[in-house]
Amino acid sequence: MTTIGIIGFGSFGKFLAEKLSSHCAVKVYDRRERPTTWRADFDDVAVCDYVVLSVPLGAYPETLERLATVISPDSVLVDVCSVKERPVELIRQYVPKQPLVATHPLFGPESASGSLQGMTIVMCPEVSDVESYAKIKDFSEKLELSIVEMSAAEHDKEMAVVQGLTFFIARTLDDMKLHSQQLSTPSFERLLHLAELEQHHSAELFRTIQQGNLYARSARRAFLGAARAIDSELDNDEESEVV
Repeated sequence: MTTIGIIGFGSFGKFLAEKLSSHCAVKVYDRRERPTTWRADFDDVAVCDYVVLSVPLGAYPETLERLATVISPDSVLVDVCSVKERPVELIRQYVPKQPLVATHPLFGPESASGSLQGMTIVMCPEVSDVESYAKIKDFSEKLELSIVEMSAAEHDKEMAVVQGLTFFIARTLDDMKLHSQQLSTPSFERLLHLAELEQHHSAELFRTIQQGNLYARSARRAFLGAARAIDSELDNDEESEVV
């Protein structure tokens, strides 16, 4: 039976274990030793057929350095990080000969708690092992996932806006303590929903998306520049009216 090892048992690692356990044997390693029926030692997880890295990007160097000493040469590393170029770079640095499949599931416990059907997964063929990539793509199709193939760079450029800018705005709204008002509109309700969603994201995920993506800063700067320009224009209009 196919074995899948998951390193990291945060919300996404737990979600993966729950979704995959009906298809294969799952083993989970978590350094915080949270109780789970899938719990296993690091060395046991490292020799599974597939080893999924479900840790924050900041933990990649330490995790990969440890993996390099015990991982089976035949184990396929599956990267599910929210950014792609930097994780692939680190994997190539620490375990250069390891088969790799680079992916980004655009779903998680909040959006796919009921079903995976129709959910989108990005797959990056140009940085992945050909044979392993084909097997995971076939498995994803059987799960009825919607597969989008693109390069790691293309992924990061798009996600700098799709996730980077969205999370940045959501964090800003949340820090403003945006809350319900006596009066409301559908547009304002969307802002409240965006701010509320940010509360479900960990600080590690936020940093990964903002600091691990080479293009996220440019997206933030473009947004802030446009906001300042609009604000300045409004101030100038008010000054002109006074004169």
